Amino acid sequence: MSPRRIAVTPGDPEGIGPEVGILALQALRDRSDVTFVPLGDEALWRRAAGLRGVPADLLRAEPVADPADLKLLHVDASEEWLQIPEVAAIATAVQGCLDGRFDAVCTGPIHKASLMERGFPYAGHTGFLAALCGLAPSDAVMVFAGGRLVVSLATTHIPLAEVPSRLTPAHIVRAAQGGERVVRQRRPGAPVRVAVCGLNPHAGEDGLLGSEDRDVVAPAVAQLRANGMDASGPWPADTLFGRAVEGEFDLVVALYHDQGLIPVKTIDLGRSVNITAGLPIVRTSVDHGTARDIAWTARANGTSMIAALEMAAELACG
Repeated sequence: MSPRRIAVTPGDPEGIGPEVGILALQALRDRSDVTFVPLGDEALWRRAAGLRGVPADLLRAEPVADPADLKLLHVDASEEWLQIPEVAAIATAVQGCLDGRFDAVCTGPIHKASLMERGFPYAGHTGFLAALCGLAPSDAVMVFAGGRLVVSLATTHIPLAEVPSRLTPAHIVRAAQGGERVVRQRRPGAPVRVAVCGLNPHAGEDGLLGSEDRDVVAPAVAQLRANGMDASGPWPADTLFGRAVEGEFDLVVALYHDQGLIPVKTIDLGRSVNITAGLPIVRTSVDHGTARDIAWTARANGTSMIAALEMAAELACG
């Protein structure tokens, strides 16, 4: 079998994405089963390589495509924001996966506020990836897989104040199904025990501390069980993650961004990988942001990017 080809995007050029990408490419340079293909401006990659003392012969960067040449499904190719280099790299990588030129994509972190100031209409990678694949944003599920925790998110980049009104049983069901698929891909044939967080303190105390756990979360868990999933909840979130770390559960479904990512990044920071489930392609990324405050100072740590590339290879070679 020929080596799997995995596209690597640099992310924000003012962030640490190019540096951690270079460090990861160097760390995994001896793998014979995978070819990692950096996309975008080769000068950017070479600058990062020079800063971190990485041999230039690692670099065979492929240029990004003109958006007009891409078969974008739910994105207007004439949009000016598609010309932003880091956005064009993502579009090129996803289209390459859909066309069969790549077997997976691993993305460097993007700077959401900076992109949105230039017209980018998505609150991050996830919605854009879904659109590039012809899916609704809600079809894509954020899953974080670390050394000791696997967590999927029912909602992602929305204000905390809006979570109770926007959370639905369908969001929870999709998050559980997406997370379960990731676990099964990594552990074929093994049982998957799924635990769903409560939204309110003590999972609502039977409605005394809010009705959402009774009226939204519990029906979602019942639906999952009716569909044959080994699911339970809602569980009080303050103790649930510890139980998962101890091995009682294989997947935790968190109901909002920080509920899931605080424990992941406390326990597995640098070892966890952001996986987008629900897409027809394999996509992984780091568990951190752009860290512009330390970019281009040779202080960036490539551990999470190494883990993300290894996960992309694992899922692509599956």
